[in-house]
Amino acid sequence: MKTNSILKLIFICCATISLSCSSEDDGDSNDPSSNVINVNISEYPSSGDFITSINSSLEGSLTYSITSATADQAAILNGNELIVGDWLAFDFETNAFLLVTVEVSNGTETEALQYRINIQDVDDIWAFLNGNSRTAYEDASPGEWVWITESEYNDLANYLAATTKSGASDNQLFSNNSVQQVPGGKTYANANGNSMPANHYFFAFKYYSWSSNAASNRVKLSEISVEESFSSVGEVLPEHDDGFNHFVLKGANTKTTSEAYIGLYASLKLGVKDDSSSSYNHGEGNTATLDDWVLGKVLLQQGLSTSIKQWD
Repeated sequence: MKTNSILKLIFICCATISLSCSSEDDGDSNDPSSNVINVNISEYPSSGDFITSINSSLEGSLTYSITSATADQAAILNGNELIVGDWLAFDFETNAFLLVTVEVSNGTETEALQYRINIQDVDDIWAFLNGNSRTAYEDASPGEWVWITESEYNDLANYLAATTKSGASDNQLFSNNSVQQVPGGKTYANANGNSMPANHYFFAFKYYSWSSNAASNRVKLSEISVEESFSSVGEVLPEHDDGFNHFVLKGANTKTTSEAYIGLYASLKLGVKDDSSSSYNHGEGNTATLDDWVLGKVLLQQGLSTSIKQWD
């Protein structure tokens, strides 16, 4: 009997200690992982955009500080508000969500609040277009090329994830050499070694037109060589002016399966520059075969592609 009483006493003491420890662990209000606050924001906001207010249970004069974040300076504090800092961090293809921990203090007590900022995916091309370009893109059907501005093209080139330029390089496009004309009614492609990578979506194009009211032009692509097997990409380019023109393809859904080369059927004259490191091929009419070539010149045409589909 005496032995049983001792065993019961030991059991009760152990149970009491266990319950006490469990109660302390569950009641740690400073553990932010126990109560994550979810907020949503659209992809590609502007710096300074409001994300959420910091609501603390503490009383008195409060101070706020960010103690951890999955992307530095993505979100910053403006008083008791969490706002957008580095807007480029809000790219769904890079970060589907961001975690930010905010510490609140009244000088005596502190509270840690963790926010999960869920980034809502949008059509990334649409996000970088404005005004008439955005409206035209919204109204376009898959396969249509949309005429956009130079700054919009540059934003897509600089900020869209995993983007590559092929065809003429920027240095070739904007060298100090003067622009010269070559005749229309032919299909052209640079042979300068700057090809499009395999497993890429071709989504934007620019070129220098020597002529106004250019129509019937077709962007082309070959996954064989710069000399053969060129086929049209999308529909006919919209009618456009002389000088540099920029276009984006609505609904690019097909990846290249191998290294690819950009071409253009130009119904009217287009621009080239002298370039000792380059040459181009050409063929008569809207053709798949480019069996003639010119040395020492570069066609002023360039394409953008990406390995990640970021649009509808």
